[in-house]
Amino acid sequence: MPPRKKRKSAGAPKEPEEPLDFVTHIREKAQKRFASRRKNVNYDIEQNVREIRALLNINAEIFGRVIDSASNYSSGESVTLTRYGFDAVKVRQSGESTEFITEPVCSEDTFPINALLHLPDNLNGVLVVQYQAAPFNNFIDYNAFFRSALMLHDDILEPFLVKLKDHVESIHVLLGEMESWLVESQRKIEFIETTFDTKLETPSPDQEVSDCNCPSGHGFTRCLRCSEKFYHHTRDTISGHRLCCQFNYPGHKFRCKKRVPKIHILKKYDHDGKFEKTFQITTESEQAKLKKCLEYMDS
Repeated sequence: MPPRKKRKSAGAPKEPEEPLDFVTHIREKAQKRFASRRKNVNYDIEQNVREIRALLNINAEIFGRVIDSASNYSSGESVTLTRYGFDAVKVRQSGESTEFITEPVCSEDTFPINALLHLPDNLNGVLVVQYQAAPFNNFIDYNAFFRSALMLHDDILEPFLVKLKDHVESIHVLLGEMESWLVESQRKIEFIETTFDTKLETPSPDQEVSDCNCPSGHGFTRCLRCSEKFYHHTRDTISGHRLCCQFNYPGHKFRCKKRVPKIHILKKYDHDGKFEKTFQITTESEQAKLKKCLEYMDS
């Protein structure tokens, strides 16, 4: 039985030779690439341009508000946000008095920022990406990218804008989550001010700073001299104190700088006995318990 002949592979379809046919061919490929598989997709250019411009403006405003609280955004795929506020109200005994006090705390949280640094695959490779001016030159300039996209032919622009709007909306959600985390501290301040009829100054990293005299180095909090976390610092073999990374070389040994929390006395009662408790005001249930405790003390 004679051997069967191998079927030749079809290979990639041949592209048209005529210039106008070639242009049409390339545009059809682009249309297929950006076409959405979702149903009831709105391809209206006017409406999508209007919505994208609005989202870009809002995103730029939020970015400007949150970036001041950010660190480590010059490299990596995430950003660390820092906030200063009041997370708890403590009840302590001071002599023959019972005091309700609070003190500032520093909190950090990390957020992924891939969407601000890289285009998704369904938008990449069509237009040249531009970046923002320093010091944010790792972040894509989406306003410039959007303006470049508007030069596309309408047949391609229609589906392209749909993909771009989806991505800009995802960035809006991310920035909203970052800002919500930051403003939580302000809500707690407002709760304390309303509950105790007082006025609190929002703490900042520039307040109540002194040289560190604690050999343990305060662990994961940051040195206010060089911004590194304390556990990164080396320990001086003679004094036992941790030394600031930025100035730790012969003849220039500076101690770390730490925050000295300022205790705010919110309310004071003449009350015998020992009563100590901490209310974490991050939850509504703890806030309710604190109010009940105050009602009992006032009765």
